Amino acid sequence: MAKLYRQIRRPFETIIFRIALAALPLAPRCVVLWMAWIGGSLGFLLDRRGRAIGLANLDVAFKETKTTAEKKRVLRQSFITMTRTMLDVIWFGAFSTKRLEKYVRLDESMQPLLCDKNQICITAHFGNWETVGQMMAQRGFPFHSIAMPVKNAVVNDLLIKRREITGQKIIPREGALRKLLHVLRNNGKTAFLVDQNTAESEGGIWGDYFGLPVPVTPAPAALAAKTNSEIFIGFCAPQPRGRYLVYITQTISPPPDSNRETIQRLTQQTLTAIECEVRTNPEHWLWLYKRWKIKKPGSETAGYPFYADVAR
Repeated sequence: MAKLYRQIRRPFETIIFRIALAALPLAPRCVVLWMAWIGGSLGFLLDRRGRAIGLANLDVAFKETKTTAEKKRVLRQSFITMTRTMLDVIWFGAFSTKRLEKYVRLDESMQPLLCDKNQICITAHFGNWETVGQMMAQRGFPFHSIAMPVKNAVVNDLLIKRREITGQKIIPREGALRKLLHVLRNNGKTAFLVDQNTAESEGGIWGDYFGLPVPVTPAPAALAAKTNSEIFIGFCAPQPRGRYLVYITQTISPPPDSNRETIQRLTQQTLTAIECEVRTNPEHWLWLYKRWKIKKPGSETAGYPFYADVAR
């Protein structure tokens, strides 16, 4: 029944997405912000499952240091932030040069990235991660990044075209590391979202995130070692009046070797940097994601959220 429901639903999803592609870019900025506020607020109220996951995640991260009311305020704003991010993929995809120049500012810390040099940028599902790639491509230094495909194939193709409209490159997951290796060896730039679950069976290693083990990709550290690439950890934070600020919080020199200890250390360093930024601005992170879904075998189960299961 679930499969049949998806088959019935997908044509309607495609129609709605095509309408959004045509209509949303015509809206003024204030209307987009209003839609994000309404959509995010309704999502917080109506999405009981998502709200439960988000509050469980906030319990993991902040425990008793925040009240339940504070956690709910953070989660509601997170819903709004993520709705705005999705709308902006479409909105910034039209009249891109004018809109990106007006609403997205690159902090001075971004200057080292504006060059023809092989570099790796690491970020998270924080603020508007999509706009970082759009802005860098417009400046003439496109990122090559891996994207998980949307289940609706037609919507997925339309979404990729909109993401790539300013020149950034979206790479399919299959065979991605080989392609990224080629990009870096030819003075290109790659970008990674490392706050996702990468199981050990898929090459993931374990790192600490808010005090609990999580599986994470070691690919950025491994590629940096193989290609002598610097690693930049950066974010795109929402600002007043619908604007964004893109900034770098940490720069890591190319690792001297690619042994296991070095890769583990660098990977943990990136996780810690993301955790620090999320602690400082929790309302910008995607709390709906099941970041603690996979328990490390043999670890203490206390502290994990209700949706977690032991890795197999």
